Amino acid sequence: MQLVDHGGVTDHGTLLWIGDRDSNAYCDAYDFCESHVSQLAYRVDLKSALLRPASAVRTILCCRDNDSAESVELFRTLCRLHADAKAVLLLGPLCAGARPSPADLFAVPTIHWHEWESFLPGYLRRCGWANRPGGVPQSIAVVAASHANASALLSIASSGPASAIWCRPDQLATLHRFDEIWWDDSATQGESWDDLMNRLVDPPREHVWVSGNVTPKTKSAAMEAGVDLVIAKPGDFSLLIDRAAGETEFGQRRAA
Repeated sequence: MQLVDHGGVTDHGTLLWIGDRDSNAYCDAYDFCESHVSQLAYRVDLKSALLRPASAVRTILCCRDNDSAESVELFRTLCRLHADAKAVLLLGPLCAGARPSPADLFAVPTIHWHEWESFLPGYLRRCGWANRPGGVPQSIAVVAASHANASALLSIASSGPASAIWCRPDQLATLHRFDEIWWDDSATQGESWDDLMNRLVDPPREHVWVSGNVTPKTKSAAMEAGVDLVIAKPGDFSLLIDRAAGETEFGQRRAA
């Protein structure tokens, strides 16, 4: 597992979101940002972001719909304008296989649209993000093929108030009264989600899947089966860490 350092403690700067926020590729990420950051400034494109500068910007998120780039120079100008901000591109479905790659073209980190849960939250720490209030799990079962596969998730799950145990896939029927089940891909590989869910006698409140094979297809299948959160590995495990710790979010978002 990979933990990403985004600059230390949470602060309360502005998230500058540039581009599409309504299409299926971006709407969930935008809704998450809107409800979790302390300040959000929306601009329809790079030109608008330059003409109407937002204040106290700490993270720039630019949605890239396809491989026909808006001016790289506009983007660089924007980054110079907000010199203290970290910039990241959220890549849409049509960017797959683009050459040169957006990361090379814009010289900033990139996040694929279907992996935003795994990588975006860490950038939001600079904009007042913390985990949702309430609903802190008191018990977590980590389902993995072996204790070695489960160890990293167990470490995170037990870092907060929750009690955490490891469970093999063939022991699912023994799980009772757990708030959450965290599925490692060692337990789900070659299995159908319907079969796995049907083995649960006492379903938990929420399911989390941590996998090294997160694609639009596998993510959709997991969500349709009832998985609430899909995390890619290696990645940024901020969502899992704060989920286990029970940190609270800042209540009132201010528009910028």
